[in-house]
Amino acid sequence: MITTDMKIAITGHSAGIGQALAKQYENRGHEIVGLSKRHGNNIRNISKTIEKIKDCDMFINNAQSGYAQTELLFEISKVWRDVPNKHIINISSMMTLNPTVDEASMIEYKNQKQALELAHWELVHKQGWPQMILVKPGEVKTGDWSGPKAVDVTAWAEFVVNTIESATPILKVYEISLGADYTHGS
Repeated sequence: MITTDMKIAITGHSAGIGQALAKQYENRGHEIVGLSKRHGNNIRNISKTIEKIKDCDMFINNAQSGYAQTELLFEISKVWRDVPNKHIINISSMMTLNPTVDEASMIEYKNQKQALELAHWELVHKQGWPQMILVKPGEVKTGDWSGPKAVDVTAWAEFVVNTIESATPILKVYEISLGADYTHGS
């Protein structure tokens, strides 16, 4: 699936999961087109963001801001329809599997990630659409708020990239759900 010297756009590339994935791909010789709010790229400006993504080979749809992540998926899928060798990695959350979330902000976040997943599954098997993988992180250490069992973000990103790169024309990766193993001690 992954070729050498790819141009990879990543939203939310300046921190957390986006930054760790950007470093993994950069260390493997790929060109990174970073799109982060702290660097003046608001993903809610869909047309401006698509302009920066359209000439890339891969889009890592990581940053979440309202429903912009889902809107970006639909828009870049239209732009890349029937264009060979285009790849989209949609970053969701294992939280979408949790039936109980208490805080209103987390319910909203969960709902937005569920919308992304629904859009992903509607598009993933369509003929002529870009190849897509849904990645559902569990608890990953991306800041001081992370729990004690959170997985190191660098190790997590390396495992995800290795898994994606292991895909072949006859063996595809459709989804990666990856988080901490709570059955073992730290």
